[in-house]
Amino acid sequence: MMASSIANRLLLLLAAAMALTTLLAPSVLAWRRPMLARRRPMRVKVYVQEYLGDGPETTEKVLVRGPGPANPTLYPPNNLFGDTLVMDNLATKSLDNTSAPVGRLYGTYMVSSMNHPVHVVSFTLLLTTQPYNGSTIVMGGIDDSSPVLEHALEHAVIGGTGAFRGAQGHVVGKLVKVYSPTHVVMELDVYASVPVPWTQAEEVPASPLIIDH
Repeated sequence: MMASSIANRLLLLLAAAMALTTLLAPSVLAWRRPMLARRRPMRVKVYVQEYLGDGPETTEKVLVRGPGPANPTLYPPNNLFGDTLVMDNLATKSLDNTSAPVGRLYGTYMVSSMNHPVHVVSFTLLLTTQPYNGSTIVMGGIDDSSPVLEHALEHAVIGGTGAFRGAQGHVVGKLVKVYSPTHVVMELDVYASVPVPWTQAEEVPASPLIIDH
């Protein structure tokens, strides 16, 4: 009799656990689904006006002089291993440097190889026009100027603010215009996605088994 009673209790507990799991599973899945799957694609293309050299219009300056040795694949004077430059470049709507400004590209790049034309880069695009005025896109990776990669450079989109909060994706950069030895234009084509924000209508109601105090 005692064994039968214990067996019945175990069966009742098992049945209750299965019922609770069935009841809670849809709510848990519904709560997790928007966080895991709902993202909106974003696309931005800008043209970065780079002014090199030592003239008054220069927008890229040496921040740290590296210890060396000199990298034979890069042109002096900024070819020492560890040389780090800081940038403040205008981003425009089209190739022409007189076209409408759409933002600024801030960041740094560092000679990171002793024998190859490789820089580690970290930069942030600040957008200053609608619909993304005040938003930023944070990017990083390496620039490898080896001949096989001269057609394009790819960096990771690792975050952002404003309209690009929580952004993930990649950016393709390529040299599209050489006006002079000291003025070149880079095209930045950003492919990203951002989380879709929750709305009141999407919130999942609490399970009836959960009591709010």
